[in-house]
Amino acid sequence: MLVPFVIDADSLAPDPAWTAAQVHTCHQSLLEVWRRVGLLTHDGDSFENSRLKAAVQQLPQKLRTLWQEMLERAPLRACGCGWDGTLKADNLSQLIGITSLALVDEGRAEVDFELAEDELSRPVAGAQDIEVCRLASAGQAKTFQKALDQSGIHIELGETFDNIWALRFRSLAAAPIKRVTIVDRYAVSQHFCCPQTQLSGITRFLRLLDRDADGARYVSLLSAWTPELGNNNLEDVKGDFKDVMARLSSKKVKRLKISMVPNSAFRDSGHDRFFRFGDYVWDIGLGLQVFQGAYSPARSSAAFKTGDDIVRGYKKVEEDFARDPRTKVVEIPE
Repeated sequence: MLVPFVIDADSLAPDPAWTAAQVHTCHQSLLEVWRRVGLLTHDGDSFENSRLKAAVQQLPQKLRTLWQEMLERAPLRACGCGWDGTLKADNLSQLIGITSLALVDEGRAEVDFELAEDELSRPVAGAQDIEVCRLASAGQAKTFQKALDQSGIHIELGETFDNIWALRFRSLAAAPIKRVTIVDRYAVSQHFCCPQTQLSGITRFLRLLDRDADGARYVSLLSAWTPELGNNNLEDVKGDFKDVMARLSSKKVKRLKISMVPNSAFRDSGHDRFFRFGDYVWDIGLGLQVFQGAYSPARSSAAFKTGDDIVRGYKKVEEDFARDPRTKVVEIPE
């Protein structure tokens, strides 16, 4: 659900023709949409060594403070292709497959990319998958707006697992977020009851994450001892998921921590099925069940959520479950 975007380092400097209020509004709009659905992709092998970092350091103090606060909390990704931080028509193709959105100042938009005076953004020849947008209009970029529109779209009956993953999870898997938490009351029982002709939801999720992650991932699953588990015990859970982990081909999922919570504890929680990637949450009504088999078995609510106050509530659910003295934990590998 995150939109990878790049900023021309030379375009970050305030336009001298703008008032201080216009400059502040421009940057505030960008930072807000970035917080909700953006993934900043920068030049250099690290942000500290990037031209974009140097450009941020040259911003007026109030703007620089806003940027620094965002940079401290948001995941950042290096482009990894040797891009030098400057956006021009003749080098945009270098970023195909790396970014979906390129932000430039007014001059570069009209001179280098030939946007008309009344055009906020458009794809350009040779890189049709990348939207070039004026920095001042970042909040209105079509790519960002599409992501915001999709952040509350239901998962439909019969929607394929490939589409569910590509639309909602692939960009999160590729983002530099090492720790992933899944809370799903029925995940383990559905795994044990899954027909042998299908992959369980948790098995498929781990395989997709293992395939698409950009680096090591550490997954925590909090599930419940539901009646469907019958006489299965903690050793049975551990043994079965050792096999699941052993079958992951890329070995990017380094550890799976399973917390088995009393079923009654879930009845006291307002959130019983969600996926948390750092400070980004997908609250999905059917949880991992949408990944069991080739298609979602039913229509499911799906809401993408960010923001400290909102995400704090989900983290508290995890903490409450973990603190319950009846919760039993296994880690694979130990």
